[in-house]
Amino acid sequence: MESQTPAADARLDHLDALERRLAQVVGELEARLTGWNDVETRLHRDASWRFQALERAIENEWAAIRHMHEEPARQLRTHADNLTEICVATAGSAQTGLERAEARLATLERDLHRRMDELSRELHGLVAELRHRTDGAPIGNPASSWSLDEVTRLHQELRQGSAPRAGLPPAPSADGSERSSTIEAPLATGETVAVVDESAHARVNLRWYAAVAVLALALGISIVFTLSSYRRADSAAARATEAQQHAEQIATAADHRIEQARQDAAEKIAQARETASKAQVTGDVLAAPDLVRFNLTGGEPEARFSAQLLWSRSRGMVFSASRLPAPPHGSTYQIWLLTAGAPVSAGTFLPDSSGRVTASTDTPPNVPRPLTGVRVTLEPEPGRPEPSGAIVLARAQ
Repeated sequence: MESQTPAADARLDHLDALERRLAQVVGELEARLTGWNDVETRLHRDASWRFQALERAIENEWAAIRHMHEEPARQLRTHADNLTEICVATAGSAQTGLERAEARLATLERDLHRRMDELSRELHGLVAELRHRTDGAPIGNPASSWSLDEVTRLHQELRQGSAPRAGLPPAPSADGSERSSTIEAPLATGETVAVVDESAHARVNLRWYAAVAVLALALGISIVFTLSSYRRADSAAARATEAQQHAEQIATAADHRIEQARQDAAEKIAQARETASKAQVTGDVLAAPDLVRFNLTGGEPEARFSAQLLWSRSRGMVFSASRLPAPPHGSTYQIWLLTAGAPVSAGTFLPDSSGRVTASTDTPPNVPRPLTGVRVTLEPEPGRPEPSGAIVLARAQ
């Protein structure tokens, strides 16, 4: 018994030491679990705060984009409405001017017809008077229808101071000497009557020519005014048509700019939604309890570029890289997840003009455990079922 006591004591001491060590390990494990819980809580809080900040930024950006695109569209619509009103007013004023011009033209035509009727009546009166006078005494030889007795009688009555009466026989002369002494006087009087009739005929002809000249002048003035009215009407119609075409062109340009602004806004909204979705996936992956981080590097020492892949079987996958060179034409970058078996493709991507790329998904590919590494190769489009090109990015040592 005494020989076994030291061994038992040693065993007991060993068990005590193991117990103390186990308690220490359990304490360390609890401390680590507490730290992990704190880290997880902090990650959740940080991800939530970042997601809220991203949501606010997206809302502000969306409000700014909507204001930036809706304000020009509203201004264009207002401008188009104003131009439409101006064109309608211009067309109305042109129509009113045309109606006024037509009314004035109709009034002038009525005045012209009235004056022409008056001139025609006056001409008919002059012609009738002229015919009446020419029928009573021919103008060509007015003294030829006067006999010697009538001329003597007219001269006798003129000498006695009384006017001749039509249809009365000539008064008999007292003697032959008186009749013979007055023969030359009636001849002179006949010449005077012929001269008077010729002057009346000349005045009638002059009035006839004046009436014809006035009629021609009035007709010419009416024609000129009518042509001028038609020219003004055509000019007003052309201006109205031009204004309407200008308004249609401006309305078409405004519609085109509005549609372009809508397309730009839709593209930016889609980009904002994609950014929000990536941020959501990134926040979920960062807060995942099974998060695995892979840092990748590549390139020459003087021109290095890097990337990072965040992997979570339960939350998703996020890949980001910067300063990547543009791939050759017909080529693309492809991500490979390395396992104990064959590599598994995780998708292809093309960087932007600055060499940046961010790809995320909440449905990662199903790969066998364990995940040992990540590679990025340069493959022909649209990718290959297994890596065949040069390795561009690999896990940093």
